[in-house]
Amino acid sequence: MSRITALKLAVSSLLAAISLLFVFAIASAQQQGGQNSFLDNFTGTISIVDSSEMRSSRIRFETSARTNWHQHSERQLILIEEGVGRLQEMGGPVIVLRAGEPFYTQAGVPHWHGAGPEGPAVQFSVYSGTLEWQLAVTDQEYRGTE
Repeated sequence: MSRITALKLAVSSLLAAISLLFVFAIASAQQQGGQNSFLDNFTGTISIVDSSEMRSSRIRFETSARTNWHQHSERQLILIEEGVGRLQEMGGPVIVLRAGEPFYTQAGVPHWHGAGPEGPAVQFSVYSGTLEWQLAVTDQEYRGTE
C-alpha cells in the first residue's frame, strides 16, 4: 500500500469514527423517542458514551506557523493530514509529525504544535475539557535550540 493510500485510509477512518459519534448521539435521541434506533443494528451489549464535550478542528498552518504554548485538561489527539508538522511538550524534544501518524498530547502538559519549516501542514485535532493559552513559542523553541 502506498504512503498516500495509507494516509487517505487513516484520515478516512478517523473522520468515520467522529461521524459515528454523531450518529450515536442521534440514535440515542431517537431511542428516547421510542423510534427504531441505530442501536438495533448491533449484536451484543454496547452503550453510547457521552461525547457532547468533544471538540474537533482542522487548521492549515502555513510554513513555520504554530500555536502558543497551551495545555488541555484532557488528552488531545493530533493528526497531520497533509505536510509535515512539529510538536513539543514542555521539557521534551521537538517532535516531527508526519501525515497519518497520530499523536496524543498528555493532559495538563503545556505544549505547542504547528507546521514544519519546509512547508505548510493541515492538522486535525480532537479534544475535550478546558484549554489554557500561554506564552508565544520563541523561534529558538520552535527550532529546538533552547
